[in-house]
Amino acid sequence: MFRPRTPFFRKSAHKHHVLCEYRKLLRQTKQFDPVEQTYLWSWIRERFHHNKRQTSPTQASQYLSDGTWASLVMSAALNGSTTQRQYISDLAYGRTGYLKDVAQQVREFNHPTKPCQTIRDVRPRSSRIHQPHKAYWIPLDLRVFSVPQHLLDRIRDEDERDRLRERRKRQRRELRLAREISELTNAVNEGNHAVRDSGLLPEAFTSVPAVAKSPFHIPGVAGNPLWIPPRIKLRLDPPFVQHVRASSGFELYKVNGRKPPHWLAAKVAASYRKLSHRLHLHEFYYYFAQDLKLEEEFEARLGVYDPGYWIYASNYREYLRNKIKESSGNGSVDVGSCEMGAEEWDSRAMLQRAMQEFANE
Repeated sequence: MFRPRTPFFRKSAHKHHVLCEYRKLLRQTKQFDPVEQTYLWSWIRERFHHNKRQTSPTQASQYLSDGTWASLVMSAALNGSTTQRQYISDLAYGRTGYLKDVAQQVREFNHPTKPCQTIRDVRPRSSRIHQPHKAYWIPLDLRVFSVPQHLLDRIRDEDERDRLRERRKRQRRELRLAREISELTNAVNEGNHAVRDSGLLPEAFTSVPAVAKSPFHIPGVAGNPLWIPPRIKLRLDPPFVQHVRASSGFELYKVNGRKPPHWLAAKVAASYRKLSHRLHLHEFYYYFAQDLKLEEEFEARLGVYDPGYWIYASNYREYLRNKIKESSGNGSVDVGSCEMGAEEWDSRAMLQRAMQEFANE
């Protein structure tokens, strides 16, 4: 079966089509009443987020067709179609459809201690598994559905416990960070060379006027050990954990991988493959030329004179040896400048030694 070099979901045309359809649907939801707008906006966003990792062309086409159908239904409702308007209203107010079943589950919930998680998030189980973050939750609309007060009290108490737990974790993390910063401050002020790569100079944290007015002094806040100036901008390794604030207001920590950029890693891998291929060819033609030479000597003893084959193989081997010398001596990729681990560095050194041995034969 033929597979294209670039999958359809990575092509810019497909991404543009999906984003245009998504934005068109969200714009249409703003013309409905608040309850219907909340319902349409939440579930359109949920469906697109749930299906954004779809890799099947058939399924992706089917989901886009569903989006087009939803756009036509909303357009008809806005243009005066009573049937389509009533259909959307019934879905949003829970008279029919999925929310009707959710409301029935909330009314039948009778556990003595546990909170009803359906009130927090009415999405189906598959969506809760794939998108567990609170930013994707769709809470039950209390403007439409009545929920018993004891269930709301349980959710409020659980939220309070979660906030208290997160506050304690944050305090422990800040205390640990404060201790580490204090140790770093003491090491910097003592002139420890092991921490010079952080961009800090000795006496960086001080309140002495003579030192503070020095042009080489990194200003602090009255010698406060909890203050650290920002890292230098041209630092090679980015921070391992980066604090990110999303457009929706949620704050999270993003982990950055300490590895070279993809283009450099791909260039190094390509040079390795090319050199390995030439080394294998070099070795093959070396033994091939030896076998041909032995064969010609055997034919000469038999009285058959047919030279020339091993000379051709030897010449091609010489050509490969020169290519390996050029690649190893004047390589276009400086692998040593990359940040590599010990195992990768050893393999690189072994490969270079092997190239030199083959080239110097």
